[in-house]
Amino acid sequence: MFKANYFLIFEFLGFLSFIMIFVREAYQRNFLRLFEIVSCAVFGMMLEIGNTYLAHTYSYSPNFLVNLANVPVAIGLGWAVIIYCAMLLSDQYNIPWTLRPFMDAFTAVILDLAIDTVAIRLGFWNWTIPLDKEWYGVPFENLIGWILVVLSFSFLIRFIRTLNYKRTGTKLLMLLSPILSYVGLMIGLTIFSVIVILPYQINNWTTFLQFRYNPDFAILFDPQVVFWKAIFFAVIMTELVNIVVWSLVKYRRCFLRNFDLLSFTALTGLHLFFMVAIFSAGIYREMPILAFISFGSLFLHLLIHFLPYLVNQKTIYFLKAVKGRADSHQEHLNDILNSALK
Repeated sequence: MFKANYFLIFEFLGFLSFIMIFVREAYQRNFLRLFEIVSCAVFGMMLEIGNTYLAHTYSYSPNFLVNLANVPVAIGLGWAVIIYCAMLLSDQYNIPWTLRPFMDAFTAVILDLAIDTVAIRLGFWNWTIPLDKEWYGVPFENLIGWILVVLSFSFLIRFIRTLNYKRTGTKLLMLLSPILSYVGLMIGLTIFSVIVILPYQINNWTTFLQFRYNPDFAILFDPQVVFWKAIFFAVIMTELVNIVVWSLVKYRRCFLRNFDLLSFTALTGLHLFFMVAIFSAGIYREMPILAFISFGSLFLHLLIHFLPYLVNQKTIYFLKAVKGRADSHQEHLNDILNSALK
């Protein structure tokens, strides 16, 4: 019964966050953004239903109240909230639109690094691997999937924003955006699977010659494949961080023009919900590392939101002034010491 409360709270937060964003955009008569958030929700449900039926590598708990095709609706709305709020955050930065999807993906994946490991221990969903395998019970391909999900949708939507909305082709792209984003996700996951499975297939060349229309997904959890999945994920994360940091360094005029309190609150609420669950459900006793990961994820989340305030011109001027005064005092102190020694 105590765990059931987590289900109710999670669903409530998912629906509430989505409704608040939808109402705000409707109140501001931002109809194009309304279409984007609805399209993102459709995309979220589509990818969850498709993945659970195609891969069979995870399944959701029946304890959720509102479901569609055995997928909690709150999960689909959660995808919409995370992707849309990540886009709202990166839109506040003065960097080209072609680079913002990478910041969106980074914002999302640092969230998943913390919440997915807790969610499976609360029983929200179950993977086909033990809780002590890969990323503390979460397959590495799921983490890669989060990056690809956000990249595919964010890139497409931002590209559509550069087009003329009055043209028929643009309207068609808007309507097909969930499907096209899902196709992009599937292409990315296919490339990822081929790369990580290839060394295994080379070492087991006899099975490589046997074509199977329905591949054996158990190969993804072979120790050799897991090793390459971990390497691939580390490389992707390193490059993702490099792109984000390079973007912020190159475009130093990246101050937050209009701080979006609603998107910040929604994303922070997700971080805090699962962080509180770590302690209230006693997860920290069995896996203390998850608490450190949660705090680290929250720190990076806050850093992305408030970094511009730490590096703006006033702050830099203040730090330079403080350093100048400190150097002056140090020189004065050195003169006094030298005089005393003489």
